[in-house]
Amino acid sequence: MLDHYDTRKKVELLFIGVLIFISIVYGGFRAYPLITGPSLDIYNPHDGDTVASTTFELSGKVSRVKEITVQGRLIPIGTDGHFTEILVANAPYTIVIVRATDFYGATVSKTLRVVPR
Repeated sequence: MLDHYDTRKKVELLFIGVLIFISIVYGGFRAYPLITGPSLDIYNPHDGDTVASTTFELSGKVSRVKEITVQGRLIPIGTDGHFTEILVANAPYTIVIVRATDFYGATVSKTLRVVPR
């Protein structure tokens, strides 16, 4: 009778351990966006690039964001996270500030310097 009780206690402890492990993994999965914050990648142009004319296209991709601004102006984001915006470059160079904000208020920004020909 005592052996049956010990086996049952071990199974209960194992079950509780598995539940705690699953809870911790799920909590980490749900907290991932909060911990990592927004992601901002700019594909074109790169910092210091020379553009062919005074107008150029800024393009990139964001993830885990609520909004993105270029020079303080909101721009639309595609459902896949890609964005494009046509900008004007002034001589001798133009500084472009891109800022992404997530749902928790965390922001990430990138600054580009673009030189028109």
